[in-house]
Amino acid sequence: MQALHFVTVSAAALIVAQPAAAQGPAQGDESPAAGQAESNDGEIVVTAQFREQRLQDTPIAITAMTGEQLETKGLTSVADVAATAPNVNLTQGSSAYGSGMTAYIRGIGQYDTNFALEPGVGMYIDDVYHGVLVGSMFDLLDLDRVEVLRGPQGTLAGKNSIGGAIKLYSRKPEGSNTGYIQGTYGSFDRIDVRGAFDFALADNLSARFSAFSKYREGHVKLIDFACDQPALAGTIPSSKNGPDCEVGTLGGTQTWGVRLALRYQPSDALEINIAGAIVRDDSEAPGVEQANANNAAAPTLGGVPYDSRFVPTRPYINYGAFLVPQTGWKSEPVAQTDSESISARIDWKPSENFQLTSITAYENIYGQYSFDGDGSPIGLTLTYGFQPYHQFTQELRLNGEFGDGLVETTVGGFYFDSKGRVGARVWSAPVLNFIQDDPVTNKSRSVFGHVIVHPVEAMSLIGGLRYTDDKKVYQFTRADPTTGAPPPVVGPLNGVTAGYTGDSIDWRLGLDYRFSPEVMVYASASTGYKGGGVNPRPFIPAQAVPFGSESVTAYELGIKTDLFDRVLRLNTSAFLNKYSDIILIDANGFPGAPGDPAYFPLSAVPFNAGDADIKGIELEAELHPAGGFSLSGSVSYLDFEYKSLDANATASGIGAASVAPFTSKWKWSASASYEFDLGNGATLTPQIFADYQSSYFTDPVNAATNLIEGRTLVNANVRFKSADGDWELTGGVTNLGDKHYYINAFDIVATNGTSSKVVGRPREFYLTLKRNF
Repeated sequence: MQALHFVTVSAAALIVAQPAAAQGPAQGDESPAAGQAESNDGEIVVTAQFREQRLQDTPIAITAMTGEQLETKGLTSVADVAATAPNVNLTQGSSAYGSGMTAYIRGIGQYDTNFALEPGVGMYIDDVYHGVLVGSMFDLLDLDRVEVLRGPQGTLAGKNSIGGAIKLYSRKPEGSNTGYIQGTYGSFDRIDVRGAFDFALADNLSARFSAFSKYREGHVKLIDFACDQPALAGTIPSSKNGPDCEVGTLGGTQTWGVRLALRYQPSDALEINIAGAIVRDDSEAPGVEQANANNAAAPTLGGVPYDSRFVPTRPYINYGAFLVPQTGWKSEPVAQTDSESISARIDWKPSENFQLTSITAYENIYGQYSFDGDGSPIGLTLTYGFQPYHQFTQELRLNGEFGDGLVETTVGGFYFDSKGRVGARVWSAPVLNFIQDDPVTNKSRSVFGHVIVHPVEAMSLIGGLRYTDDKKVYQFTRADPTTGAPPPVVGPLNGVTAGYTGDSIDWRLGLDYRFSPEVMVYASASTGYKGGGVNPRPFIPAQAVPFGSESVTAYELGIKTDLFDRVLRLNTSAFLNKYSDIILIDANGFPGAPGDPAYFPLSAVPFNAGDADIKGIELEAELHPAGGFSLSGSVSYLDFEYKSLDANATASGIGAASVAPFTSKWKWSASASYEFDLGNGATLTPQIFADYQSSYFTDPVNAATNLIEGRTLVNANVRFKSADGDWELTGGVTNLGDKHYYINAFDIVATNGTSSKVVGRPREFYLTLKRNF
């Protein structure tokens, strides 16, 4: 019934958007319009350097896809895009850190979604910076294109894009009175509905309405332990009887959203775009399997100790009860995020050679999550988190052109202001039982300049500079859930305030040269910066310690080619990142001896671990050997090596041979498709996609308990398209080999004997029907 409700919401929303009087497409757009991410020659157009450029003319390592390509490949979330991008790792975050995404590019990123910390990969929707990892697992709704920029984008993108940037661009209204609606049914009772309608409101005023709903049951079963394992359960009571011991699921999806965009073009010199969106995500906690259970000091239940009996012996099973039997406190397994956002972009050309752009945006988020860390009815650890957050951003930039295109300049400023609370109820037997409610404010201001000089027609010299000033303030509160008084084990934190201030000057230098229409080479050197902060999870005032910013200096060489009359496209890049003052968090506790007054188990204090060199090479290729036949693929190699380590890092157990979290040495992807002409203009296109990622660790202290093994995944589909293009029918399968694999882990074995891993979804089938009108 809930799935039917979501379908009804989206379908009804689309019906409301009835067409107005027919109008032609609006004119004067300076950026790729709806459905026009490709230029006239079929080339994808990107805006990574503040202006429109063909992908092959942009001297940055970029993976870009149009909305049509995303749909063809069956990609529905931003994490799906990572499978095709070299040295990019975007995964569902561990539920211990909240609802969000873990994002790494070229070994640099962030794995803790606590918004008191800074993302290492910038996330942008229509050039609006999304300042937290909470709520960052974006649905790819009605997109014009996606750009994945690898390497530091500190001088080009709004904030903290030290590892790279993920940029999503929505389709703009055209006033075309066209649209689409599509529905998908698949395994685990999957029901997806999405659609959009583009219509004219008046002369020079057009609108585009889009909506989606998604429902899918969880792939990990929550099983009553005593019912499933009576021989091991002793006197543990059971809430289920009979052969069916299932009490719920993990990993289920239940979300919907709507978006309305308005586009006003009173003249060729002025364009105003306003967009608002509402998203309601009521999904379950991520699908996790307990990997370790061994704590002799844990409380017993019915005389049963906490040991390996709670590690399931079959896949897609979890014994977590999300209950603390000692107190009766229970939490539902949730990973929910509600958000509302509105943005306004004004592009004004006061003259032929100048364009002023203003981007103003506001976003409100409320996230909540729960995590049963012991995966058992014992009640060793349980966390419920709530994260209210809102942000305001303002960006101004002025593009100029001088000397008949000899010099192109951009100057501007960026302002970021966020306020939120890091809230939680935490239970960790036998000593921790408290409510956390910590306000956090974050303000950032920056000014920037970018210049491209063309001394000769085939050459570009590039320079960029950005100054950033950051200020953060933290206030801490801890209270007993029953009395409201400060908990006896947690120190006198109530009212303790700590802050961080820092600034940085980032720069970029580059050179590119086009030897021929087929070959361009480029070289660049650039820096990136991620602000520091204060430990967001102290238990005593001494743990409210600051940590500094981290930085990178990156050197890159690349070549972009279109060979054999564009039959083969081959893009290659090689890079060296000098990564300094790396911010890491050891989930097992503060790096130091128990005698240290700032030490406490589970405190997970961020610290600057040291310096590292990151070297790598990336290759992306497309081949069109014959009409209708297409091959594409990518391969990347990355080598991470610590050059120096701080004393806190070595005390934590990080060694010279360790590698940063979520850093795979090898990664590749490949796809093949062939479009069959059915003779009457209709087509049938079978496609197959494969991607491989080598193993990686999820904690800076590399251990078998946080190792994610390498895996190869294969997806396939067949798409029928009618002769008039009005109907499309796609049947597909994901994880064709039914591979059992993990994508994330939360490892605190050294602290309390528990670790869990987020498991990927098994093989699933789906059928999608789309109607264009």
